[in-house]
Amino acid sequence: MSRQYIPLKDITIGTKGWTAKVIVEAKGMPRSSQCSPVKYQRMILRDSAGTKVQATIFESDIDKFSDVLTLYRTYYISNAVVKTILPQHRIANNDFQWHINSKTVVEEVTEEYSSISVLPHNFVPFSEFSKYMNSDVYVDVIGVVIDAHLTREIPTVNGPQKIQELLLVDQQLIPKIFTMWDQFIDNECAAIVKNIKTKPIIAAYRIRIVSFNGGSMSTKGSSTFVINPDIPEATRLKSWCVDNKAELEQLTLKKSYVGSSSSAIRAPAPHEIIEVKDIQCLEEKQTTFWLQAKISIPHLNQKYWYMACNKCYRRTNIDYKQTFDCVHCAEKQARAMPRCLLEVQLSDKTGALIATLFGENAEKFICCSAETLMQNSTEKHPLQLSSMWQLNLLINFLMQLIQIFKRQIQWRYSPTTEMKTAKLSTLIINSKMKCNSL
Repeated sequence: MSRQYIPLKDITIGTKGWTAKVIVEAKGMPRSSQCSPVKYQRMILRDSAGTKVQATIFESDIDKFSDVLTLYRTYYISNAVVKTILPQHRIANNDFQWHINSKTVVEEVTEEYSSISVLPHNFVPFSEFSKYMNSDVYVDVIGVVIDAHLTREIPTVNGPQKIQELLLVDQQLIPKIFTMWDQFIDNECAAIVKNIKTKPIIAAYRIRIVSFNGGSMSTKGSSTFVINPDIPEATRLKSWCVDNKAELEQLTLKKSYVGSSSSAIRAPAPHEIIEVKDIQCLEEKQTTFWLQAKISIPHLNQKYWYMACNKCYRRTNIDYKQTFDCVHCAEKQARAMPRCLLEVQLSDKTGALIATLFGENAEKFICCSAETLMQNSTEKHPLQLSSMWQLNLLINFLMQLIQIFKRQIQWRYSPTTEMKTAKLSTLIINSKMKCNSL
C-alpha cells in the first residue's frame, strides 16, 4: 500500500496530521543571524507539482538532522511547525514556512521509482550578467573556481566588513569575480578554498550581479552553494575542465583577469544598445542598460566637485587632505579629497535624459581632475566650464547607465519635457574628443 501524502499548496497553519513528499532542492550551511546569536540552517523543499516551501532548523536540532535531509534526495516529512512568513524574508514563493524540530518526522523515500526528479537548473551564463546588474533580481550560476584571493576587510556604510574574492570561469572561458561576505567566508568559502587545487565546480543560488569589474557576483543572506553538485550541468562542466585544462592553467598563472575595473568591462553586443525612447520599455528587473548618445552640459554654473571621504566617497565638510574618522564607512584615517560630480544631458535622435557623472567618468568627459577643478573655483568665483574646455559635442559616447528613482518619476523623453534621472556607471571615451587643459 502506497504512502499517503498531500501537496505542499494544501499545507497551512490549520492543516492537521499531514505528511508531505518533498525533495531537498537547496540547503545552506548553518549560520547565525546578524542581530542574534541563534544558529539556524535554511533549506528549500519542493514537491512533484513544483510547489516550494522554505524550511529552517534551529540550534541543537541542526545536529540531529545533519545526516538526513540530504541535497537532491526525497523524503516524507510530517509534524513540522507551519508558520506565516513576511514577504521580505521569503526565498520561496509560498506564504508559509516550516520549522523543523525534534518532533518532526523525516523518512527518506528509498524506492528509486518513487523519488521526485531533480528539475533542470536555470543557470545564467556569465555573458548575460549585464541584464541583471544592480537589479533586485537574484540569479543562479554555475562555474569553475580557478583562484582565490586572501580575505580582506573593506569599509562599508555599515562599518568594516570582511570579504573574500573567488575567480570563476564558465565554458566560454569568461573570468568573473565572486565576492563572498561575512559568514560565507568561514563556511562555504573555506570549503571551496580547501579544494582550490582541484578546481571545484560550484553551483550558487540566489546571488546578486553587481557592476563591479564589468559584472561580478556577490552573496546575499539567502544565498546557498553546492560544491561539486551531482547534477548534469556540473558533470558537463567537469568534462569541459578536463578538455581545457591547459587553458585554465594559463589563465590562472597569467592572472590576466587582475587589473582595473575598466579593463574588465565587456563591450556590449549591438542588440544590447538601446535608444532613449526604449528605456521605458525595459523589464522591471533590468536596472542597467547601454546607450549610445551625445553628452552635453545643460547648466554651466555647476560646482563640478564635492569634498568626499577617500574610502567611501560620501560627502564630508572636512577640509582638503585633512584626516578624520568617517561616520559612514568607519575608516579611522580617512582623508578629505575632492571628487568630480557633473550633471549632463544625454541625447540621441529619439529623446534625452539627465544623467549624473561621478569620479573617473566625470573626469574623463571634461578632461580634468577633481583637484584641478577645486583649485580653479571658489564660492565667489564659480568655475565657468565654457571658458576652460572645448568639448566636441558631435561625438557619440557609448555608456552604461544605472536607473534610479524608477518608481518615483514618470518616464518622459524629449528635450523639452521632464526627463528621467540616471547615474552613469561606465563611460567609453572616443579618442577623437577634443579638450584643452587648464
